[in-house]
Amino acid sequence: MFVIVFGCSDRRSDDHHVGGQIESLDLSPDDQKVLLLSTHDGATTVFEINADGGSPRLILKPSGDGMFSNPRYSPDGKKIVFIKYFKKSFGESTVCIANSDGTGIQELTHGGELVTEAIFSAKGGELLYCSTKQYNSSKKKGTTNARGFDIYAIGVGDRKVTKLSQLNARGIDNLSEINEKYILFHLNAGKKSGIYSFERNNPARALRIFPVNGTQEANLLDKPGYAPDTFLVFTALSELYAMNLITHKADLIYDAKAGHLIQMLRGFHTKSRVLFKKFDEPKLTSINTDGSEVSSIDVEFPE
Repeated sequence: MFVIVFGCSDRRSDDHHVGGQIESLDLSPDDQKVLLLSTHDGATTVFEINADGGSPRLILKPSGDGMFSNPRYSPDGKKIVFIKYFKKSFGESTVCIANSDGTGIQELTHGGELVTEAIFSAKGGELLYCSTKQYNSSKKKGTTNARGFDIYAIGVGDRKVTKLSQLNARGIDNLSEINEKYILFHLNAGKKSGIYSFERNNPARALRIFPVNGTQEANLLDKPGYAPDTFLVFTALSELYAMNLITHKADLIYDAKAGHLIQMLRGFHTKSRVLFKKFDEPKLTSINTDGSEVSSIDVEFPE
């Protein structure tokens, strides 16, 4: 059994940027667009930009009773999935899908649980999500204590829910798929923290992933992602690594240095490249998995 701490992302504001703080990002299947969520004065906004940072387009802005988080593209780029939180019950949230332009919103789950993240499965026709019904919320302190997290699948059409994992954890984040067979995620559990995966057909056997030439402690490895054709990308505090899934050897490809932590990352879909954001910068950065061609992207926010 894993026992881990459920945490929230950093909420520091960028006072010099009127768009607020970027909280999550995702790349479109063709790598031509970036889906972003920002927060400003307690409100959330989902918007899209071109891969060069320009041409911002507003996608979703919730009503006054809700907040959004973690928007992600579908494999064909025609849909997005996101989480909706209710301000009146911060510990309760639902999985929602919509067209990529923000129209046609549907709630796939119906409350009574805390859902923190959801992605479209590569298999198509279903979503994977992290959820628990065991939580306590404090409106006064603005915190949620949760336990009993596991990974579930839900059919987009029939909405049939299947429990995939047997983790009974207190937190799961950075959920993704390496392929149709392996599910990848991060656990935060002190010395047991790190990057894990399991086979869909054998979810009881969750394995910690660690490079054969690892120099960092396994519990420091965070924010796992996949970049074609065979690279697992992840962070260790300010450092960004790319690990070859065949040799299991990892190379340091970027160091933010001076304690500037890497907040989030996504692997590209069509090339061996990584897009990431540092906590202290409103812009994005991209880099090849061999550490070459570092590019900075200034984000334009919608009006």
